[in-house]
Amino acid sequence: MDLTDFSLVRLSPITELKPFDCGDEDLNEFFHQDSQNYRKELLAVTYILESDSNTVAFFSLLNDKISVEDVDSKRKFARFFKDIMPREKQFKSYPAMKIGRLGITKEYQGKGLGKIILDYIKNLFITNNRTGCKFITVDAYNASTSFYEKNEFLYLPAKEPGIHTKQMYFDLRTLLVDE
Repeated sequence: MDLTDFSLVRLSPITELKPFDCGDEDLNEFFHQDSQNYRKELLAVTYILESDSNTVAFFSLLNDKISVEDVDSKRKFARFFKDIMPREKQFKSYPAMKIGRLGITKEYQGKGLGKIILDYIKNLFITNNRTGCKFITVDAYNASTSFYEKNEFLYLPAKEPGIHTKQMYFDLRTLLVDE
């Protein structure tokens, strides 16, 4: 997919939102009605991929963590991190960045744009990891879990599994070369 006709814009107070419809009312409503409030309250940063006349996609990022409280037992948490972290580096929680929302307009769904966006986010936190971030997390809608699986996200053994969503994560350490 050629992205030269699009620009990536960080949502700001002066950003004019262009038309957007991804077919999911919750995501559409967040983009049009809530994204500015999340920005203003410092809850999430929203990035917009747009053409001259339309919003092609958007994603919102916020801080998160994976902690003992997220997993249904301390034993499962320890088992979960056994292969990921050396024993001397094990903590009760680990820093993460959450993809709070990710929407792609109907016209561009199924054309590889979602993978491009996830690769961009992964790269962003490898090259510009200013505060320490080990994981990318997402509460994936059940209908979207296969998309995240294809992009190497794994399921978090959640304490309270969601009815409509599943907690998933990506370990950024897997992208580091020879470290």
